[in-house]
Amino acid sequence: MITRNAGVRGGIYALICASCFLLGVVTLKWLAPDIYDFPDGRLRIIMEYGWWLHLWHFIVFPLLGLCVFLLNRVLTRQDRSKFEGLVILCTIVSFLTLSHDTTIFIIEIMSNELIIRQEFDSNYEQAQLTLEVYAILNKLRASTEWGIDLWICLISVLLFLRGRYHVLMHALGFSVGVLGIVVLNDDFHHLSFVYLYAMIAWFFITGFALLIEAKNRPKLHEGVYQ
Repeated sequence: MITRNAGVRGGIYALICASCFLLGVVTLKWLAPDIYDFPDGRLRIIMEYGWWLHLWHFIVFPLLGLCVFLLNRVLTRQDRSKFEGLVILCTIVSFLTLSHDTTIFIIEIMSNELIIRQEFDSNYEQAQLTLEVYAILNKLRASTEWGIDLWICLISVLLFLRGRYHVLMHALGFSVGVLGIVVLNDDFHHLSFVYLYAMIAWFFITGFALLIEAKNRPKLHEGVYQ
């Protein structure tokens, strides 16, 4: 069961998620397209932006993960007795997403601070450390970055089974999740921006759907959504 206030909160969480992805796209496309070019591009970004890079990592990782986790609580709230196993699975995967994003954030800021503050005997040592950090992050991403994609697939199936929202919204969500898992393969990496644009669209649609649902609910029936 979902209260009207919970619907509003869910809409806000979804719109924040969309904004996090939008910030990521703007950064990768225009502001710092070489941020993942190791070691030279990353070193340039670290030295040029400093703590702004920490703020960026906070927004696109733990803030996104937290909002996904909270959004999951809202979307799975309606009649938990139905499809209970799927609800539990959605919650576990959303927590995995939050854990993954928080871990990535901690590693990113600690390694960036180390590179900024430590004195290196040569540029080679600095570049080597950057590559070693990237190798760790790459293994983490390859093993758990699919968390948010799996969550979108699962939550789309759950909402479809419960008959909430239009079927095209669920089809989009499931397709985005599958595409997100596929682009982790280097052979499909060229589809990354298609995936990001689709992810932004799904979160915006979900956010506005929740807000409209909450707004249109008569105040007389403030209890629960059907």
